Amino acid sequence: MKKIGALLLALTLIAGMLLTGCGDSKEEGGSGETKEGAIKSVAFLAGALGDKSFIDISYAGIKSAGEKLGITYKAVEYGSDKSKMEPALLDSAETYDMVIFSGNEFLEYLYKYPDEFPDTKFVAFDIEPGTEIKMANVFAITFRQCESDYLAGAFAMTLSKTKVVGFLGGMEAPVINDFLVGFIEGVQRVDPNGKVALVYNGSYSDAPKAKEFSLMMVNQNKADVLHQVAGGAGLGVFQACQEAEIWGIGVDADQYEFFKDEKPEIAAVIITSAEKRVNVALETAITDTYNGTATYYGTREDWGIEKGVADLAQNDFYEANAPQACKDAVDAAREDVKSGKVKVTTGYGMEQEELNKRRNSVKP
Repeated sequence: MKKIGALLLALTLIAGMLLTGCGDSKEEGGSGETKEGAIKSVAFLAGALGDKSFIDISYAGIKSAGEKLGITYKAVEYGSDKSKMEPALLDSAETYDMVIFSGNEFLEYLYKYPDEFPDTKFVAFDIEPGTEIKMANVFAITFRQCESDYLAGAFAMTLSKTKVVGFLGGMEAPVINDFLVGFIEGVQRVDPNGKVALVYNGSYSDAPKAKEFSLMMVNQNKADVLHQVAGGAGLGVFQACQEAEIWGIGVDADQYEFFKDEKPEIAAVIITSAEKRVNVALETAITDTYNGTATYYGTREDWGIEKGVADLAQNDFYEANAPQACKDAVDAAREDVKSGKVKVTTGYGMEQEELNKRRNSVKP
């Protein structure tokens, strides 16, 4: 039995959400024949679809699972107003068998209602290491994006002629620094003296600013390969690559595939992407739950190269344009991580002094 107080709060918050026009949903999945007791519906909480990166690749995995299993799936877009997050969570938890979201903030909202949704499964992804899972119906995934960026760093430094590569992060945040630490280790694997020009954009959406910073790294630091870890602002990095006639490396999704039809001129500079294959992870979690084989609820797990969710994009464009030396460097680095020969350092929990030391060690 759900607590009346929680229901009243949920109804109040949801009413506010509807009145303000936020929390729009896009329902695309139909109901198919499902097993007895299997989940029949999934809701995905997201700020907004259309980023050509993390959010879109996440939803792609949910959509794929929904279509294969014949279950309903929905994207609930709560926009940029954080006050809409909690009502979106509560509404979805009341309505859908599984609710999927990213980030620790949603977990904190959920923990306010520990006994309210016993029959709902929650999958929380992109969760910080060390996070305590307090509910038996929650599964949390921490991505080892440092491993995909280890491959990106090895690729970039092998490709670079100036031995200076650029890294543009959206914000100075733990998740971005996790990418960065892996990238630096990949660079130094190839060349201990390799340099990384670094800029934090201060925004995940300001593409013009990202372009300006990127051109600064090219013109002032002589960076000749640029890697963006900045969400939608990454478009500015690729625009700078186009202007400077150099290669760019995408993030999260295979960004060449996202841009090749809509913006082919942008796709033409994206030689590869450091993939955080959220789609693979979420499709796996949905499928396991549907089949009743998900034994990991109530826990948090680290998923990376070994789980197939961290890698570099190796599409036809990569195969046609990446030098063989770069491919070989990536293949060797990947095998070293998979075998356990190399343990890529995570940026999560790293002391600021150590992080500064690493950044300064590759400063142009």
